[in-house]
Amino acid sequence: MSGMDAAAFATNDPAGNFFPGKYFQYKAQFYLNKRDYGEALRLFELAGFWANKIAQYNTGLMYYNGIGLAVDRIRGVAWLGIAAEAHDDLAMRALQVAYASLSEEEKRQAGELFKQLDEKYGDAVALPRALRRFEQEKLTATGSHLGHPVGNLTVYVIGAGGNGSSGEAGSTYYGHLDKDRDELIARITGRVTVGAVQALKVPEEARRNASQVPLIDPSTK
Repeated sequence: MSGMDAAAFATNDPAGNFFPGKYFQYKAQFYLNKRDYGEALRLFELAGFWANKIAQYNTGLMYYNGIGLAVDRIRGVAWLGIAAEAHDDLAMRALQVAYASLSEEEKRQAGELFKQLDEKYGDAVALPRALRRFEQEKLTATGSHLGHPVGNLTVYVIGAGGNGSSGEAGSTYYGHLDKDRDELIARITGRVTVGAVQALKVPEEARRNASQVPLIDPSTK
C-alpha cells in the first residue's frame, strides 16, 4: 500500500459499511432536500430496516402528512408506532396525536399494518440485525489487519468526507465506531444518554404540497 504504514489499511465509506442505518438516513435527507421525495422515502424506509429511529420517525411523518406523496394516515401511524417503540418522547407524542386523529376503523387497520411492519422493522429484529452487521464489518477489518503482528494499525478513511491523506490510530478509529454503536443501542434500550429524535427537515415546496392536516398536538397551540 504505497505511502502508507505497513500496518495500515484504507476504508471507503465507513458509515455505509458499519452503520447502514445512519448512512441511508443521511442519503434520504439529501434526496429530500433535492425534492426527490420518492427516493427520500425509499431510503428512509431502508434506514429504518437498519434500526435508525430518526428514519422511522421521518417515514411516519412523510406518510401521515403527505410530504411529496399521497396522504396515508394509516401507514403514517403504523410507522410512528415503529419509531415510538424506543419510547423517545418526540416519537411517542407524535404517535399519540396521530393515533387520536384516526377513526376506529382506521385505528384497527393501523394496528394490523403495525404488526406487519414490526416483523421487519421493529426493534426486536432491526437492532440485532444492525449490531450483527457492525460486528461482521469489524471482524472483517480486524481479522485482516489487526490480527497480524505488524505493529500499530493506522486507518485511512477515503470515503464519507475523508481523503485518505492522513490516518489515525486503529484504537482511536475503532473507539469512535464503538461509541456510535453504543449510541445506536441507546436510542432503543436507553443504556446511554443521547439526543432526541430530530424532526424532519422539509423543503418549503413540500410543505405547500403536503396535507393540510399537520401532525401538531392541539394542546401546544
